[in-house]
Amino acid sequence: MKVQIEIKIDEVDGELKKVIFNSILIEQLDQKIVKIDRNNASLLIVANSLSRGRAIMNSYISWIYTIIETLNKVKNNDRKNSPGVKS
Repeated sequence: MKVQIEIKIDEVDGELKKVIFNSILIEQLDQKIVKIDRNNASLLIVANSLSRGRAIMNSYISWIYTIIETLNKVKNNDRKNSPGVKS
């Protein structure tokens, strides 16, 4: 049984979409299973089983979440605490 999962990011700023999809690297093991469509801000997973598809999906969703959270922390911190930066 083949499983197809599409992760699409719609309601995100265009620049953030670029950063997200340029930051995601497909693991060598996943190259036949995962396709990135940067123009449509989507990730397509076609796996041979539900459990494999779900595991890959969770991995990439976690990666996307980490990217967004890291960017938010950098933006909110505004680099005030960086060593060597004078206010």
